[in-house]
Amino acid sequence: MIEEVTAALVANPCGRYADLTVGEGGHARGILEAAPEGRLMGLDRDAEAVAAARAALAGFGERALVERGDFAGAAERLAERGWRDLDGVLLDLGLRSGALDDPARGFSYRLDGPLDMRFDPSRGETAAELLARIDGETLAGLLAEGTTRADPWRIAAGILSWRERRALARTSDLVACLRARLGRRATPKLLGSVFAALRMAVNLEMEALDRVLETIPAALKPGGVLCVISYQSQEDRRVKRLGRRAGPEPPPGDWRMEPLWKGPRRPAPEEARRNPRARSARLRALRRILVRPPS
Repeated sequence: MIEEVTAALVANPCGRYADLTVGEGGHARGILEAAPEGRLMGLDRDAEAVAAARAALAGFGERALVERGDFAGAAERLAERGWRDLDGVLLDLGLRSGALDDPARGFSYRLDGPLDMRFDPSRGETAAELLARIDGETLAGLLAEGTTRADPWRIAAGILSWRERRALARTSDLVACLRARLGRRATPKLLGSVFAALRMAVNLEMEALDRVLETIPAALKPGGVLCVISYQSQEDRRVKRLGRRAGPEPPPGDWRMEPLWKGPRRPAPEEARRNPRARSARLRALRRILVRPPS
């Protein structure tokens, strides 16, 4: 959804922009091309993504700055670098295709590899380590709160029963466990939803999203735009709440986030056919509005 993002985000050709999930640089390139005198800072906690983005954006010279970092702390990182009063900020919450297609990262149920799932493989707990220690109630809860709606308690019980007899060390182990427990109900959609829920738990994705949505609007100048592309309903609900007026009008001098349009926008049919992974994408754009005292 590069065209939709740049149309919503880039109003100032000389503006300052931030791509907090820069990935391989596709959206960042589109933003810099739409803002021919603008600058962009890209962040990603995946070292491979940072290297790929730097290579992809090298032709923009000093207009593009790419660093390794977690978007949860993006507001602080931007402030430290003197990047304030931004014209636009982008969050694309999808998984980078290069990582999804790498068996060593453990993100895909279709590929056999270590059950890792960390965005930053240099730190934190792997999915295998999480499944080795988690209790059934907590596991069922994260499956229910994630994307799995097909009896999370049954799935959790199957995982706990399996690990009593053998380790869940590889993606193929987890797939075999789910198929043994669920039989024909272990469809590709269900397998994908279980993997997604575990990935979100391993990387504390909802906690990070809550933090960035709370802090990043203050990095925007009045009239600046935040674009968020989400792929899971719980992600989209959080973004929707940010743009929903609740309670009394904020006091003068405060701000609110106002949606640019009603509801989320979806990929065009042609893009969805070309890139099936984009089919579930939902784009919301919100503008920072200052509340001024009555004249």
